[in-house]
Amino acid sequence: MIEFAPEKTWLAVEARMESETNPRVRANLEQVRDHMRAEIQGDHAALMATLTDEPRYHMWGTPVESGPKGWENVSVFYEGMIASGGNRFHFEVDRIVADEHAVVTEGRMRSLMPGAALKASGVEAVGGYPVDEGERYVAEWQILTVWPIDDDGKIIGEDIYFGSNPMQNLARLAP
Repeated sequence: MIEFAPEKTWLAVEARMESETNPRVRANLEQVRDHMRAEIQGDHAALMATLTDEPRYHMWGTPVESGPKGWENVSVFYEGMIASGGNRFHFEVDRIVADEHAVVTEGRMRSLMPGAALKASGVEAVGGYPVDEGERYVAEWQILTVWPIDDDGKIIGEDIYFGSNPMQNLARLAP
């Protein structure tokens, strides 16, 4: 059974913070942890407070590099994500690399997908069973995120690298 526990997303970063002796690196880890927590909790103001004045996002591994650029576009991106429930994901972080200029997180991302949305995107079956529009499913994929940090300790954006296609690893979420 796939675990889906969004509130566990930032626990690996907190654990890494506890062992960090460099104050600047610890502050960078704390900023990433605060960003993750605010995103999962849907706190738009706290989320945006972790970012520099001109954040830049890049999503790699999709057909074309994408991602919002600039304060207004990033703000609208997060407003839409929160409104749709897309912020309720579980990122199981397996690896963290951190220094004075960036934090890198790598692991398995899990996101909820309503059955109706899967059917609308052309997915008819999951695990050999027909997709039920009333059920919820979990998409899972490998992801690596580089979180560059500016000299003021704010996140410049995210460089997200998709290691696999989320639609290729679906499972029905147990009730």
